[in-house]
Amino acid sequence: MVYSGQISSQDSEENKGKETLFERLAGCTDLKVVLEGQIDSLIIMKMKPFETKGKMIFSSEESEFEIPVKISVRGKFRRRTCDFPPIALDFPKDDLKELGLKKDDNYKLVTICLDRRDAQNYLFREYLVYKMYQEVEPTGFGAVLFPIIYKDTDFRKNRRSFAVLLESNEELKDRLDGKWCDCMGLNMDSINDYYRELVTFFQYMIGNKDMNMHIEHNVRFLEGEQYVKKVPIPYDFDFSAFVRAPYAFTDQSVTFDRSPLVMGKNAEQLDKVLNLFLEKKERFFTIVEEFRLMSKKHKKQCLKFLRDFYKIIERPNFTTRYLEQRAF
Repeated sequence: MVYSGQISSQDSEENKGKETLFERLAGCTDLKVVLEGQIDSLIIMKMKPFETKGKMIFSSEESEFEIPVKISVRGKFRRRTCDFPPIALDFPKDDLKELGLKKDDNYKLVTICLDRRDAQNYLFREYLVYKMYQEVEPTGFGAVLFPIIYKDTDFRKNRRSFAVLLESNEELKDRLDGKWCDCMGLNMDSINDYYRELVTFFQYMIGNKDMNMHIEHNVRFLEGEQYVKKVPIPYDFDFSAFVRAPYAFTDQSVTFDRSPLVMGKNAEQLDKVLNLFLEKKERFFTIVEEFRLMSKKHKKQCLKFLRDFYKIIERPNFTTRYLEQRAF
């Protein structure tokens, strides 16, 4: 087993008592961001290993600061598909230190992907998925949504949009006091039974079949003494029916057939998970209803998707039918 994300005792001591960049941004009120760099060149060269240096400016009611950053395109499918592909950000550790921040320097920026009028609504929908997962389980990746201006330093052109910054792998690992593992081909018996059911059931709720624990596709595994077995942590939900991204659902009129992922079954843990989701019903609807940025059309679709889910799981015979579909 290969582990990543180790930090030295010196780094650990320097980071003690400090917050990460993500934590600072998550605590900001009315956060606005500007990303400066060779943005157009980055998009044009998206299929090549192109990296540009720039800076990120953060402003909120609490403060305003800027940090130099290396900007590159990330992903495989979206690199090919997106008009504006997702971005990887690499901040200098010394600059983070000068701002009184921990040295967690690598972040993922989720972008709008397609250049179309309603593109930001699909970004909002995926952001809501991250918020809902955090509601049921704090082991999930944190997400911060903000308006962003992309300033191209070559052509002096600005793009206005929204983006989501995800909590870094390093800080999530530290927050949960665990270690990432390379778990390709992992036996299902080595995964924590409760978390396996929880993650699988959440994917069932949002209609996401684009996750596979066997090959670590859109899921990572954390381990530590306190967890006994490995804990799956999902990410990338844009192929879910809840998000319904146009590049994932080319025919938007097609009705989604909700069915569970085949990831083994555990009736005892399923009962716990089911009760948790029933308890969170009102909270899930509130998360969507109180989100003001999304269009009425998209909000209506999201609420209907949740209503349909709860109609299914509130049926008397739901558990039996669900477990029958979950057999290997």
